[in-house]
Amino acid sequence: MFKELLSAVKEFIIRFISSRLFALGLIFTLLFAVLAGRLFELQIVNGDQYLSDYQNRTLTKVTTVGTRGNIYDRDGRLLAYNELQYNITIADNGAYDTTDQGINRRNLMLYHLTEIIEKYGYSVDGQYKIRLDENHEFQFTTSSENDRKRFIANIRGRNVSDLSAKDFNVSAQEAFNTSKRRYRFDNIKDENGMAIVLDDETALDMINIFYTMRLTAYQRYQTTTIVKNVSKECMAEILEAKGELQGVDIENVSVRKYNYAPYLSHIVGYTGQVREDQLAELRKIDEGYELNDTVGVWGLEKSMESELKGQKGYREMYLNSVGSVLEVVSESEAKAGNDIYTTISANDQIAIYHLLEQELAGILASKIVESDAPQNVQVKQSQITIPVKDAYFQLINNNVLDSAHFAEAAPGSAERQIADIFADNKEKKLQRIEQELLNPSTSELNALPKDMQAFIVYIYDYLLSDASGMIQSSNQKFKDSEAYQAWRNDTISLHDFIIAGLEEAWLDTSKLSLSEDYYDTENIYQLLVEQLMVRLRDDTDFDKVLYKYAIADNTLQGYLLLMALFEQGVLPEDAQAYLQLSTGDAHYAYTFLVKKVRQIALTPAQLALDPCNGSVVVTDVKTGKIRALVTYPGFDNNRITDSDYLAKVNKDLSLPLLNNATQTQLAPGSTFKPITSIAAMEEGVIDLSTIIDCTGIYKDVVPNIRCWIYPEKHGEENIIDGIKNSCNFFFAEVGHRLATDPNGIYSQTLGLERIAKYAAAFGLDSLSGVEIDETKPHISDYDPERSAIGQGNHAYNNVQLARYITAVANRGTVFDLSILDKVTDSDGNVLRTIEPKVKDQLEFSTVTWNAVQTGLREMITDGVAKNVFSGQNIPIAGKTGTAEEREDRGNHAVFVSYAPYDNPEIAVTVNILYGYSSGNAASLANNVYNYCYGKDSLEAILSRDASYVSSVNVSD
Repeated sequence: MFKELLSAVKEFIIRFISSRLFALGLIFTLLFAVLAGRLFELQIVNGDQYLSDYQNRTLTKVTTVGTRGNIYDRDGRLLAYNELQYNITIADNGAYDTTDQGINRRNLMLYHLTEIIEKYGYSVDGQYKIRLDENHEFQFTTSSENDRKRFIANIRGRNVSDLSAKDFNVSAQEAFNTSKRRYRFDNIKDENGMAIVLDDETALDMINIFYTMRLTAYQRYQTTTIVKNVSKECMAEILEAKGELQGVDIENVSVRKYNYAPYLSHIVGYTGQVREDQLAELRKIDEGYELNDTVGVWGLEKSMESELKGQKGYREMYLNSVGSVLEVVSESEAKAGNDIYTTISANDQIAIYHLLEQELAGILASKIVESDAPQNVQVKQSQITIPVKDAYFQLINNNVLDSAHFAEAAPGSAERQIADIFADNKEKKLQRIEQELLNPSTSELNALPKDMQAFIVYIYDYLLSDASGMIQSSNQKFKDSEAYQAWRNDTISLHDFIIAGLEEAWLDTSKLSLSEDYYDTENIYQLLVEQLMVRLRDDTDFDKVLYKYAIADNTLQGYLLLMALFEQGVLPEDAQAYLQLSTGDAHYAYTFLVKKVRQIALTPAQLALDPCNGSVVVTDVKTGKIRALVTYPGFDNNRITDSDYLAKVNKDLSLPLLNNATQTQLAPGSTFKPITSIAAMEEGVIDLSTIIDCTGIYKDVVPNIRCWIYPEKHGEENIIDGIKNSCNFFFAEVGHRLATDPNGIYSQTLGLERIAKYAAAFGLDSLSGVEIDETKPHISDYDPERSAIGQGNHAYNNVQLARYITAVANRGTVFDLSILDKVTDSDGNVLRTIEPKVKDQLEFSTVTWNAVQTGLREMITDGVAKNVFSGQNIPIAGKTGTAEEREDRGNHAVFVSYAPYDNPEIAVTVNILYGYSSGNAASLANNVYNYCYGKDSLEAILSRDASYVSSVNVSD
């Protein structure tokens, strides 16, 4: 039995070993043994090392940005805050490798993403510095030549130092083509392998996205915002396509919003993305700054950046190969920034802004005359007038009217008539210009008609411009040439000037399309003229010169331009006025324009004629806090990141981005005389009993200094009379005495040192302390007599004069002025209060203070400004000032003051650029006092126009 069993087992084993199942089982057993051994090595023998290597490769850190702090006015009104919006972001999540197939998949994704973006009409918010202009031509958007070079180096993947001058000599079109090839956007295939041909707009958007990502070194998982504030519909479409758009997402972010534009725009400022060229500087302050972070660019947003920006949070974690979180190693929550409270009242800013605009409009309306050629030669600057045709031209020149739209208007409309008249006139003028260039009618520029002079000068300026590059103004060979000297003396035609440049080789012909054929000078010149005519035909800036002279010679009538204001919606519909204008009555057109200026339907900022700029600063003389800091015109800081809006305000001739209170420097004129008075009394060169006899003209210096009263005279005056009468003779003599030592020896250096000493004592040698961007002042350093009367080369802005008159009002406390009140955390807890610092305490004699303050009061009650303040029961002390800059434009108008006289509370300082007379600045200050002391209200100010204002002439 046992033998039979053993035999059966042996037979089974033999059959099993010889069967296929045994062979297959043996193979699988060996394979599992190898796998088990490998797993043992991976997990037991080298497991820790492999795990560590894997984790090190996928460790990443993601940052989150803290909410930016708010900015409030003195009364707790919100000036700057954050609002939730949806942004499209993109990041490298490792979904696309660097193989040809991976690159095509990435580019196809960018193409589909751009299709969605363009479908909803959004533009890419990137750092690629090329755009398509209105003529569909590529142009650089770089801010400077160095910026352009850095950009070109970036798109080539090189350093600036690695490239030659020739490498930078590329057009925007060529730079675009380079980027398109480098990113392989010229070779995209769809899912079926068919080539996709990109139009320029789409290709530019795709390049913008990818270029901006590369600025962060294409860091994996680091998001880059490419479109801001998209609609919910766009957001939904992006989210639905996330599977196809690897790395693309929607981010909910807080964006900066501003109230009370334009009234507080210059104070609050605005934010923007960190630029590549400023990152290194920012990281010196905080190493956490990254490209595409939001930072303050202007105003308090910039100066208080460290308080407002908050603190970044972070999350450090391990990710697997598809970006899923394996483990959070550490994290920190972002912290909100602190809140800022200012000393400024929004209501005060609004009221004073409108008072300022009304003053400017009233002055402007009184200066516009119907005459074609007012006699402005040899008249006082306060008497200069503005031809109405200049105002008509400004409608074109300052882009109040969209001239590009004229030709698109319906036949028969005023716009279409303008287009037809202009086109016909342009063709005639271009023919005349070409004829003049080829066959000069005269060798002297000033012998040509006025319009032809302007056209020829425009061409000359173009030849010397960076856009042309044909003549380098710094070229010594050019500057030493006889042709250049003759041009400066108006004794050479442009034809002969250019010929000389070609023959002497200081005019670069490499810009011309020359073939290899031989060209002589005349042939080259003819080719140059041909290219100039092509340039002029397409040059919109030259079109404005053509418009100017078409209006001047009545080829284009002003009434048509006024009708176009209605057709383009600049003015609200008025059928009766439109019909009256259509009759072509020139007198009605003039009166209509002046009426609209007085109604501020056409603002001083829009016309950008004199005057269109000014500022008012109101300070608390006891604390040094600024209560109002108003500049006109303003801008909308909510729109400043819109490239089209930014381009518009940059072209605006009224300079809305310039803060006239802190950046515009003017001579102080007679407002400087109180400082001269203090210097003279404190240095002992005069006293209260000193009498100076004004004869009307001061002859001790050459050229002589005329008093404003000349050919009459003030006669005998003491220091109080000198201030009250604003007598130039008196203060020229005081300046002379300051320059004379006790031994009777005259020294200009001594006089200037003494004047500078007291100007510096009142802070006119330094910034005012206000916490926004400000230009540095300059104390006059030549001619003590003229410096003493506020001329020379003094240069101060309005806030610096405000600090000076504040110190006069409080008898010697020189503050570093401030527009900040306190800083709180996001929960409202006060972190610190801000009190203006006392820069200096001036210890002058009571006699000196009494004399100066009495003179300032009597100037208002009995002196040169008496008529301006007639009927004013607020006891004001002040000083007018007229700053002469150009003979062909009105004087700058300046006024410094304080009230009440017996117990000063506030100081009001005004400047009006090209305001004709200081009386206009004083008149505005009078209205500001009425508001500050409750005699006028915000509601009343907003309800009226400029009909109550006219130009006021004060002699000082």
